Amino acid sequence: MKESNLRADISKAHDDENIFPRHALSASWLSFCPYITHLTLTKNFFHMELTMIVPRVVLAPSLRNSAPIKRLFTIAAIQRSTSSSLTSPHQPGFGLQNYRSNSASLLSTMSSKPIIHPTVESIRSVRKSIHPSTTIGFVPTMGALHEGHLSLAREARLKNDIVIASIFVNPTQFGEGEDLDKYPRQLEEDVAKLREIGVDHVFAPNADVMYGKNHVTFVEPMGFDETKEGISRPGHFRGVATVVTKLFNIVQPTNAYFGQKDAVQCIVIRRIAQDLDMDVNVQIMDTVREEDGLAMSSRNAYLTDEERERAPIVYQSLRAARELFDSRFARGEEEVNADDLREVVTNVLESEPMISTIEYVAIDDLENMRPMEKVGECGCVVSLACKLGSVRLIDNVVLR
Repeated sequence: MKESNLRADISKAHDDENIFPRHALSASWLSFCPYITHLTLTKNFFHMELTMIVPRVVLAPSLRNSAPIKRLFTIAAIQRSTSSSLTSPHQPGFGLQNYRSNSASLLSTMSSKPIIHPTVESIRSVRKSIHPSTTIGFVPTMGALHEGHLSLAREARLKNDIVIASIFVNPTQFGEGEDLDKYPRQLEEDVAKLREIGVDHVFAPNADVMYGKNHVTFVEPMGFDETKEGISRPGHFRGVATVVTKLFNIVQPTNAYFGQKDAVQCIVIRRIAQDLDMDVNVQIMDTVREEDGLAMSSRNAYLTDEERERAPIVYQSLRAARELFDSRFARGEEEVNADDLREVVTNVLESEPMISTIEYVAIDDLENMRPMEKVGECGCVVSLACKLGSVRLIDNVVLR
């Protein structure tokens, strides 16, 4: 059956039976077309006859937990981490009872772990098998997942047919004396969290896979080492730009999701995607915070109980900058001095004795993170880095 015929049949079934929303029957289904010879939908039964066993089936997100899918008794042999097969519809005795008897195991397989890919070749083979019109959401992480990461995965699940996450602690973005060796690594726990959201694939390479022994090529985003964060972490943004470029090349996502908490990193990633003509939509999502305002971060686990109690002071300092900015414009002023914003943030941070170091408070433009002297209606990013005890914390707010 041709794709156009299948699409027409599905639309007609929607009109006749009111089972599937049109948007749910996306390219994920159409990628099966070479194998489909017959399709019928009714209120009580869903049936596809296949010319061959399909190695893997990926369901559109809005279909995954829908009532009709719970009545789906078979569409193929679904292979996740182990090889499995199902009786062919063309074999004798393959009828409604066979569909029903296999439904529980099939639904269990659909909700099993994401497929973990430790090599470039493995994830690339999946990417090549996906129909060109299928949308792919990508969530790059270094693991130790918290609600901030998971909110990105949920957004990707909501907006894309297939979701791929990566878990890779990238050594090239860590400087000398930083926490590369002690950075949390908990792959099994992270995969379990991603499974609950419905992530389809997890790319989890090691450093040897990403940086072979003859690796000599890096991506250098000019000017970002001169930002306050770049000065604090020399070479960090070269490492970020390089690994993100490599991941984009490997996964080739439609949409890639990042959190606003790493303000300079977000701008770096947008710049490399635009400057290198990458066919990917970079989606920046709001910072996810604890109830007391602390920005969620994997490094928050390093805080002692007492330090954690004092940690909300970081966001409180940024809120003070927002209040100053809003009050000046409310009075009719057209600009705010960057020094005034910097001073109010610094004063709040210095009021907390457990803040051992204020590395910087930066007032930068929204496009290239260049320092600003005066902030007008175009707005700015107020970002900071400080140490609470021995733990380095970063945060930012966008003022407009």
